[in-house]
Amino acid sequence: MNRTQRFVCLSAVLVAILFAALPHSSSAADDWLPIPPEDLALKDNPAGPGAHAMILYRSSDMDSKESSVREYIRIKIFTQEGTKQGDIEIPFLKQQTDIKDIRGRTIQPDGSIVNFDGKVFEKTLVKAGGIKFLAKTFTLPDVHPGSIIEYKFREQSDPAFYINESWVISNSLFTRDARFTIKPDSGDFSLPLLYRQFGLPAGAVPVKQPNGTFAMDVHNIAALEKEDYMPPERALQVRVDFYYRGRNDPPNETEDQFWNRHAKVWAEDLDHYVNNKKALEADLSRTISPNDAPEEKLRKIYARVQTIRNLSMEDAKTEKEQKQEQIKPNLNVEDVLKHNYGTANQLNYTFIGLVRTAGFSSSGVLVAARHLNFFNPQMLDTTQLNAGLVWVHAGTQDYFLDPSSSTYPFGLLPWYETSTRGVRFTKDAGEIVTIPGSSPAQGTIVRNSELTIDSDGQATGKLQVDFTGNLGAERRELNHSEDASGRMKTIGDEIKGWLPAGSTFEVTTLTNWEKNELPIHVEGTVKIPSLGTSAGHRMLVPASVFQARQPASFQPEKRLYPVCINSPYQEIDDAKLTTPDGYKIEAVPPAKQVKPGVVSYEISASQQGRTFEVKRLLVIDGFMFPIKNYGAFRNFFNQVKTNDDAQIVLQTIESAKTN
Repeated sequence: MNRTQRFVCLSAVLVAILFAALPHSSSAADDWLPIPPEDLALKDNPAGPGAHAMILYRSSDMDSKESSVREYIRIKIFTQEGTKQGDIEIPFLKQQTDIKDIRGRTIQPDGSIVNFDGKVFEKTLVKAGGIKFLAKTFTLPDVHPGSIIEYKFREQSDPAFYINESWVISNSLFTRDARFTIKPDSGDFSLPLLYRQFGLPAGAVPVKQPNGTFAMDVHNIAALEKEDYMPPERALQVRVDFYYRGRNDPPNETEDQFWNRHAKVWAEDLDHYVNNKKALEADLSRTISPNDAPEEKLRKIYARVQTIRNLSMEDAKTEKEQKQEQIKPNLNVEDVLKHNYGTANQLNYTFIGLVRTAGFSSSGVLVAARHLNFFNPQMLDTTQLNAGLVWVHAGTQDYFLDPSSSTYPFGLLPWYETSTRGVRFTKDAGEIVTIPGSSPAQGTIVRNSELTIDSDGQATGKLQVDFTGNLGAERRELNHSEDASGRMKTIGDEIKGWLPAGSTFEVTTLTNWEKNELPIHVEGTVKIPSLGTSAGHRMLVPASVFQARQPASFQPEKRLYPVCINSPYQEIDDAKLTTPDGYKIEAVPPAKQVKPGVVSYEISASQQGRTFEVKRLLVIDGFMFPIKNYGAFRNFFNQVKTNDDAQIVLQTIESAKTN
């Protein structure tokens, strides 16, 4: 298990980084460090003029035996925008850690000090997959431009367990100076502590001290800036990962030897877990028929496993709550089938046991979920592999499936488990495999609207939206804990966000939520106050009633990171608009096609009487676009916006007669 820390004062937390690594900081001493007068007088960051704030000093002191991290952060505020750094959020995973011993203070430019004596709150940032992602929050007093703020805390984990630690060095602010230390466990049963480094500046390296601790000083670390559609934060961070080598791990293993050794252990555990042919045959006899075709058998077994209660999709429960619900541990596949509940791994193992009993070859697969990190086999580190899949060979076809992802139908994987690599494990060896990506057709938003425009330019009518395949499954997954009204609000707000400012959308129907093989179907009423704009005797109406989300994200001329989109997708629009009384259609823009490669777009308008119909198709057939292609990517979406905004011209009938 890999626990990393993040100390940054976040104003918001992205849903995309559910299990991502988190940074922090602290001083080992209880006293505050002295503040140099030149730091009190500092007006800007010399290494990056124009910054709103910067980290003057940070220390992170880890103790492996105690499983604790003491953090200390000192920040200089330069602008009014920078004062937001005084609203502190310290994220943590409640099932693993707690935040204790919080202290803070504000130092004004004249050296006067205001200590924090307010209340610390706890709030939920993200709650998914059975893990509560919380934050301790508090606000430091009297923070103004020119102030220095500093705070310290201790992140405490269970000292009964070894936890792999990381020094996560880069964050959202420029760091001038920082010191990191880690004290390994030196007990009789301690294990060797090793490390890997990622992106450290030249000359920076963890140095083992005479007392056995590792220490490192770093200086002038650039801020990890935020960009829309950026790669996983962990893949961009400057960091050092510490890990423990097993007591009996062979030294100097090759890459193949390392993965083969671990694969055999994983395969043995899997084989032991599913070693109950009688229980599997009994369940299988109620699930499939002997005459079913191979894929039909797989589909039925997949559906059967998805009827089992998935504990990993629920809030993690305390030991007391488990006893109250009579949740007993599943020691093998028979327990899973008897109890009708299990964790994600247990459900996938149960699926493997059933398909093997049905006569198919099947094994487990561990992959790097790419919303967190990418897999590098040369890095001999099993913690890279943080998601489990199933490989099955049936008939003449190989399948990669994840029945534990209960919102995904047969044949579809969560986007973060596609286009990634991992290890397929058998009792003989570990095979490095690449999980295929999805196609745009497997994730589609279909929008059909029928609107009427009045003489004031207001458009009203009905809108139907279907979220198919991956896009439907993803929304089910993100909102699985919401009730019906919560789902309607969340989906309704998303659709409203596609419409021009000031529009309203009221959901009247939301169906197929529980049927993961069908699209999420949404119907509702829409009102767009100023879709049409009067211009003398004419009214101008944009070709697309929807506001493309992407162009705004790609307006900057330069970009720091590759463009990373969750998965290929497409948008299919069919909008019918009826003109106001007294108006006729004078002109519609010509059809346009933009197809530079893996992205494509087309739009066309036609008219019949007082109604014009606009059909639009946007296809993104890829998920990672390198920086060198950003200019072309940006140009493509600028063309999309230009053509979406092209004007349909309406003319008053009286004016047309006089002309």
